[in-house]
Amino acid sequence: MSASQLRAISLTALTVAIALTTLTPGVAQVSPEGSRIEVTLSDNQILFGSLLVVSGRLSSTTNNVPIPLATVRLQYYREGDAEFVREVTMTTSNPEGRFEDRVNTTYLLRIGTWSVNASFAGGRIYERASTIVSFNLVVQPSLSLYVSAHDVRLGQSIVIDGLLFACIPCINDEVEVTFTRPDNTNFSITLPLVAIGGPYSGGYYNTTVTLDAKGVWRIKATWMGNDVSLPAFSHVEEVRVGTSTGLFKDTWFPIGLGLATLVVVAILLARRGVLRKNT
Repeated sequence: MSASQLRAISLTALTVAIALTTLTPGVAQVSPEGSRIEVTLSDNQILFGSLLVVSGRLSSTTNNVPIPLATVRLQYYREGDAEFVREVTMTTSNPEGRFEDRVNTTYLLRIGTWSVNASFAGGRIYERASTIVSFNLVVQPSLSLYVSAHDVRLGQSIVIDGLLFACIPCINDEVEVTFTRPDNTNFSITLPLVAIGGPYSGGYYNTTVTLDAKGVWRIKATWMGNDVSLPAFSHVEEVRVGTSTGLFKDTWFPIGLGLATLVVVAILLARRGVLRKNT
């Protein structure tokens, strides 16, 4: 009898033995043990282009024993999409049963709400298991603020405008502009954003105001953000309100007047000293 015939007979005998064990009454059947996957994210709100770390652990449900050297599959998909964008298969560590995936979110291409489906196919020893975790992929817009003048007379109006760049969707939205008076009290006004075109969405805002107190005013704009865009804050612009503009301003005019007075007094004193000498 050849070797191939012997192998065929052995395989057939093994198959029959397994079948008899399965079908023979009174022989106990061992059910697979339950399993679970725990998944954590480095953050639930991730800035587009930054690193997302997805880590987890595979274990039994009865006594939390880790399941090492098992295959876990991660599938990434965006809310509303029919197909996943990224799929990763990895083996759990020995003996901890842990796994980790590090993702550059630039490769996910789109912002919004994303989900990660972690699954374990199971087998004869452990049952299958899966879990889903979600995160928001967001962008950071920039907000500018400009003033038409930094030095004005009391009662003079100034124009304030700016641009919210790369906000999404930036439609029917608003910017809050806060004015801080010289005495540190403040008030705010809400300005609508007018959508502008181009490859990146944005919004323009503007208004005209009259500052009603002398001194240095501080002005700042704020956009509160939304589900896919983080809040944005402008730099602070300072506007000085006085009684005059040009060469003689409120701060320098009294100093200049004082210096001029000192010069006149010195000249008079010098002349008086000369007259006394001559007499």
